[in-house]
Amino acid sequence: MASEKDEMDSLFEGMVLFNLSQMADVDVDHHHHQQEQKQHHHTTDFPPPSDDTCCSAEAASSSASQPLDENLFSDLTLITPLQNQLTLQVQAQPHTHPSPNNIAAAAAASTTTTTRSSASANGVAVPSSSSVGVLSRQISTRKKKRAGLRIGYGREAHSPIPIPIPPDDDDDDDQLPQSLHHADGLSLEPELPTPTPPLPSPSFTAQLELELESESELESGGSAPQRQQPLQPVFPSTAKTTVGEPTCSKSTNDALRGDNMVSDAPSKANAGVAPIELRFEQIRAQISQKIRHVRELVASVSAARKDSTRRRRKAADTLNLESSRYAQLEKELEEACEAEDFETAERVSESVASAEKNKERLAIGLRLAEADCDAVDSKMQEVLEQQIAAEEECASLLKILSMDAASDADQLQENATVESERELDRWLSLTEDLELKKMELDIESHLMNSARLMVSDSIEHSVEDDRRQRELLCKRKEMLTEELVKLLALVKEKEVEIAEIDLNIETVEKRIADVVSSFQEVQSSVKSKYDNLQSGLSQMELDNEALTRKKKEIDDFLSQEKDRARKLQELAQIFANEASMYQEVVELRKSLVLFILKSREDKVRLAKAEEKLSEDVHMLRQEISATRASLQKLSSNKYSFQQEIESLKQRLVFVDKRVPDLETEKKVAAAARNFKEAARIAAESKALGVEKESLQIKLAGAVLELGKIEEDICNAVNKLQETEGQISTKEKEVAMARFQRLLLIAGAAKAERSASLELGDLDEADILLAEAEAAESEARKIQPVYNFKEEEFANLPKQYISMELVSNLGGKQLAELAASAYTYTQ
Repeated sequence: MASEKDEMDSLFEGMVLFNLSQMADVDVDHHHHQQEQKQHHHTTDFPPPSDDTCCSAEAASSSASQPLDENLFSDLTLITPLQNQLTLQVQAQPHTHPSPNNIAAAAAASTTTTTRSSASANGVAVPSSSSVGVLSRQISTRKKKRAGLRIGYGREAHSPIPIPIPPDDDDDDDQLPQSLHHADGLSLEPELPTPTPPLPSPSFTAQLELELESESELESGGSAPQRQQPLQPVFPSTAKTTVGEPTCSKSTNDALRGDNMVSDAPSKANAGVAPIELRFEQIRAQISQKIRHVRELVASVSAARKDSTRRRRKAADTLNLESSRYAQLEKELEEACEAEDFETAERVSESVASAEKNKERLAIGLRLAEADCDAVDSKMQEVLEQQIAAEEECASLLKILSMDAASDADQLQENATVESERELDRWLSLTEDLELKKMELDIESHLMNSARLMVSDSIEHSVEDDRRQRELLCKRKEMLTEELVKLLALVKEKEVEIAEIDLNIETVEKRIADVVSSFQEVQSSVKSKYDNLQSGLSQMELDNEALTRKKKEIDDFLSQEKDRARKLQELAQIFANEASMYQEVVELRKSLVLFILKSREDKVRLAKAEEKLSEDVHMLRQEISATRASLQKLSSNKYSFQQEIESLKQRLVFVDKRVPDLETEKKVAAAARNFKEAARIAAESKALGVEKESLQIKLAGAVLELGKIEEDICNAVNKLQETEGQISTKEKEVAMARFQRLLLIAGAAKAERSASLELGDLDEADILLAEAEAAESEARKIQPVYNFKEEEFANLPKQYISMELVSNLGGKQLAELAASAYTYTQ
């Protein structure tokens, strides 16, 4: 029993009981000391402990009659490496157990070291990790010496003590003595770490984003965007912040700004390409409208051309019929003249004259129809020239658009490179700031984790002896219970002893719970700080992810701008190719139009030559008719003069015969002395002499006139023969021109027929085939008469091209047509 009593005494060795009344004076002095240092400190709010931390604390303190003060460990004072000396002073107290305040001081020292590690980035010296190790070893040594532990509610009415912010390491040594407080023994209250600025709230972040977006708009509107330097974080001395909350620097806001800026890159890229594509669509619509208008004109002119061709074909057929009728009438006239059927010849001659007039009228109608066809061909040529001009304008517009697109692509690529370099520089600056901040928070988190583990170890070391004692008591209880079972005789004594041991066990458990409860707030505070630091690290990870996204968006932006520039270059190449295609088509159309124009000019030239030669032949025929009429009149005059001369000669013969007879009768009458009769006969003889003289004069005049008439008749005949020779020559020239023109008409009709077949107009193809056959048939009729050969006419084209086909075809077919045309030409 004596040994058991000694063991029970050892359970409470080194413990001192105290209550609130014993701490009243100490609390008054402590409160006075707080008022003196209030102007040198700023308030720090601790976050409430988490639910999982409170659960264990509630379980440990469930037997307490009154809860602990929430600010039990809120006021902590800085502990520096000078704690070696202070620890020796603490160890000099023989019955002082390490209190929760002392353990909290060690945790605060770790936190302060973390704060100084943040300050080291700005050139402030930071305590090394060896100081923390020394502090941890000192606390462990004190625990091993089993210093006295104060139990009670000694700080229920205290308010948080303001904590000063040490400006540098020199001031820390000066301020350290002021932070040491003694209450019922030596009590150390370490200074809390310098608070860090809080994280921005969502509204603050949104405001920053709006301001930064407005700045980006101002930069984009300026002449030269400047790189923005990240701002350093500002730590206001009067701000109330939460200890352990991570800092949101200007670099984080820049990262948010960068997200907003770069995220708009796809819309900007699409907005840049859209105007070029819109212009391209407008130009294509304009081109389509012009081409459609030209094709409508081609269709209308083609319809008019078909009508004029039909009218020309009808006029040619009618003229051919009238020519056949005229030839038949001339043949009948010749037969009537040979048969000396002059009445029939006279009637047929009138029909020939009428047929000739009809033939001339129909020839004029045919020439008008051909002129109409030529006018329609000229209209078709004008339409084709309009089409060529429209295609040239399209090619010019596409070339301009191609140049603009290429210029925009180059400018876009240059701007994208400059923008990406500027954003990349900003991203590098933000990344450097974030890495520095992350390094600081990692160090602070590591030190806070060490402090948290230190607090946990302190709790474990503080209750280690009590738990060991509880285990011994439990074993003792079991032993006594066994002895109670074995020794029924000692039941009452053992029951009393067991009751006392139970009471002692409850006392020890209560003491353990009080110790755990006393450390609960410090543990909660340290854990809260650790959780806040972990939250800060998480925020840093989010910022890092934001910067990574920003880098990716910058790369995406550059890639999109490059794709946009490449797309613009592709569009420029497409525009250039289309412009080149239009230009090639224009050149092909021009060459084919020149080829067609040469054929048309030849046909027009031959038609004009034929018309002029026909007019010459007609004039020569009229001249022959006038010569024949004059010759007929001369022949009539010659006949009348011949009759007059014959009658004069007969009268002269009568006078020559009568004059001798009258001389004889006159002599007989004179001999018969019939002087009256002789005077009458002499007068008659004298009158006959005078008449003879006049007859001789008339006869000489008639002979002279007859000679002139015969000379005129000879000249008329010569002239008639000469004119007929000219007519033959002109007719041959007319036939030659007509022969060539018929070959051109036949070739053009065949070309138009091929175009109609290709375009699917079978009726028009049949009409054109009939026209070509008629032209060839007429040419074959002319050819043997004058012995013409097609080889003699080298200037005639060997290949004929339809103007409508040139207007409707395009691209490859047009190139093949031009190649075939030039092949035939060569």
